[in-house]
Amino acid sequence: MNNSIVRIVDLPDEILVTILKKLHHFDVLYSLVGVNKKLDNVACDVTFTRSIDLTTISLDKADDSRINAILDRFCIEILPRIQKRMECLTIQACFLQRVYHASDYLNLRSITIVNLELKMAPDIFFKKSSFIHGFKDQIKHLSVKISDEIRNELRLKLLTDIYNCIFALVSSLKYLDLGVNDNYFFRRSLLSGLSSTTFSSSSIVHLNIKMNNFDDCRYLLDGRLTQLHTFIANLDYIYDPVLMRVNPSKIRKISSNIKINTSTLLKLKCFSLYVYLPTTEFDNEVVPFLCRMSHLEKLTLSLGVRGRTSFIDGTHLDNCILSRLPHLHAFVFDIITDFVRSTGHFEPSADHIRRTFIQRGHHADCYIDYHHSNMRRCHVYSVPLNMECMRHISHGFPGGTFINVRILSMLDDSHPFEHNFFAQISRSFPLLSRLILRNTTPQTEKRSHQLVKLEEISSVIEYSHLIELDCTHAHIDYVEQFLSNVNTCLPCLCKLHVQYEHLVSVTENFTRNTTLMNCVKVKHITFDDNVATARSKDFYLYFPLL
Repeated sequence: MNNSIVRIVDLPDEILVTILKKLHHFDVLYSLVGVNKKLDNVACDVTFTRSIDLTTISLDKADDSRINAILDRFCIEILPRIQKRMECLTIQACFLQRVYHASDYLNLRSITIVNLELKMAPDIFFKKSSFIHGFKDQIKHLSVKISDEIRNELRLKLLTDIYNCIFALVSSLKYLDLGVNDNYFFRRSLLSGLSSTTFSSSSIVHLNIKMNNFDDCRYLLDGRLTQLHTFIANLDYIYDPVLMRVNPSKIRKISSNIKINTSTLLKLKCFSLYVYLPTTEFDNEVVPFLCRMSHLEKLTLSLGVRGRTSFIDGTHLDNCILSRLPHLHAFVFDIITDFVRSTGHFEPSADHIRRTFIQRGHHADCYIDYHHSNMRRCHVYSVPLNMECMRHISHGFPGGTFINVRILSMLDDSHPFEHNFFAQISRSFPLLSRLILRNTTPQTEKRSHQLVKLEEISSVIEYSHLIELDCTHAHIDYVEQFLSNVNTCLPCLCKLHVQYEHLVSVTENFTRNTTLMNCVKVKHITFDDNVATARSKDFYLYFPLL
């Protein structure tokens, strides 16, 4: 060991820094600070201290004392030495208060807080918080990822209060990213009925926020954000589809009464709209809304559309939206037109729709599905797709390479997803971290539980980065497909959403060896609502990290 240290110390500082750049900054600091003066100086170089990411310190029930010891040393011995160089901090919410009180951080400008539980938030963001008092005039960039389920009115109100406090109290803020667990929808609009001073700011230029519906989006453009340049809106839906069926005129009237500020729209240069549930209001509401953003330079659209008699193609988008935006130079899209009835007249092919985009300078790919009752579905998207999430691909998906996509949903109740298709998905989305499966059609090409052929061994599919799998609304065959190591290898799976009965059957009541490997690292399981809470001893042996 001493000889190794001598050889490392003999290297010039510049070479040491180049070598150590390949390591995580936290590891460099924790390993080298205190070894000797030279390595101290190298570790405390601005290369390793400007941006600190503490999310690699995971809070594991089995290792509380070890984690606390690591964090104590970092807070007591290391942070005071590097705090003047720190500009960016990424941290687990449960560690924030300890790290905050460890030093002064005079030059800290950017904070990312992940896995924030709502019960922690008041101590961090409400008016009397020491965190707010210390950073309200200093922080320029703030990103908050809330992990809780927002399933009831009490939590929704608390979330609204937290959002509002951040807008109101962090006066220096320019970049704000507010993310929420998107497994669950909000129960209502967040801004309806609230004062126009709510969620207001004269400093924010970049906003990425999860909201409920299109009215929330319109409220935020009514003049309360006077300097907004980039607006990324993640919505549950344009309007609640149930309410639209009951009283569409009332919904549209409420929306029309929200006055969008012209000055705000003129300053807006980048707009992204991500909508989870499909809408029938694309042409009536979304198109006129976008056409008012006359100074827009970049537009991103990700949504599903229903209630049309034809597919959305490049010609329609150009005529109705893009030609009205003279400053636009970037357009990224992922659009599904669903439930379009075959008429027997001219019906465009996927190649035809693809050409309507390419002829206008937009590289795209496209596929068309044919359902029962003469219904068709068209999915068209930018290539390359510069989005983190791609939703609702079906069995007709042609493949490709999507290195930016981390979240994928697969939806098809007319055709099964077979093993070879999942192999294609693994190749197409190499960095996928979350997968949602919705398919109640059983597989027709099932693989045996017992491997007997060499080619079967070589065809086991690996999802190297998959952390979260949701097959709650999938046939039991897909639970088998992913949990059996005959079919799939999931080395990083730690979150599983599944029907309890399916899990019991596939794991043979938590005794089956071929499914154990993909289950042993799981730390969080969500079952359907009706399942009993009692668990057997075998269940906890099968999932030792729960």
